[in-house]
Amino acid sequence: MHTIEKHALSALSTTVKRMGSGPALLMIQGLGTDHRAWGPAMERLAPHLECISFDNRGVGAASDVGPETTMEDLADDAAELIDALGIGPVHVCGVSMGGAIAMRVASRHPHLVRSLALHSTAARPDPRLRAILDFRQKIVDTGHAGELLRPFVEITAFSPTHISQTLPVGATEIDKINAEEYAAHLRVATEQWMTDEELAKITAPTLVTVGTEDILTTPDNARDLYRGIAGAELLVVEGGGHAYYAESADLFASVQLGWTLRHAALGLTERSAERW
Repeated sequence: MHTIEKHALSALSTTVKRMGSGPALLMIQGLGTDHRAWGPAMERLAPHLECISFDNRGVGAASDVGPETTMEDLADDAAELIDALGIGPVHVCGVSMGGAIAMRVASRHPHLVRSLALHSTAARPDPRLRAILDFRQKIVDTGHAGELLRPFVEITAFSPTHISQTLPVGATEIDKINAEEYAAHLRVATEQWMTDEELAKITAPTLVTVGTEDILTTPDNARDLYRGIAGAELLVVEGGGHAYYAESADLFASVQLGWTLRHAALGLTERSAERW
């Protein structure tokens, strides 16, 4: 069972999907991708967790991105949603640009985040990632994005072993995305930069995961996060690509479930100790 809700926040109107019961996990999707792309993972997690996904600005039925929007604005949207739903502090995970949003939620609003999982993401885009994002914009500029963009994203997102797979429903469906909104997402992703000082403000237990075949947010990017966040743990997925969450939803769900339940249990233990 799941519910679909509409929420109007101060700067964001969005669609929210809630599925399952148990400790609450807010799931944040990536660039040009709406909440539906979490579907396969949510189905596997819902027997154990209350999974909550939503549309970032500029995708699905959400508000427009706007010319001045920053990654910090997207993080503040997510934080406001947590407050509006009354579920904080909550477990938070993000993939790709969703991870960049999630780490800022934890840095800017630490009281709202019980645990954090950053999948296939980076704090600071390196030259190759910037070049790939720039090439995506060139595809949009040709006017043939509906034909070319999704296949290009799939080629760069999947590992060689999974290159024949397709992205899940809701991911980079450019024929259903306003090209200007997609371009705004590209701008936000390219301009983002998380400083060492900002990373140091993350106090939630943090898991960083990356596939060995990820050419977008590479293992080096993951190690940068691992070093920058005190007490972080790093999991390297052998053979995984950037979209390993879609390549193997079973594996992704197992990793995320183990991390969430581990820290949900710690939270219960801490509250029990406080009562004593």
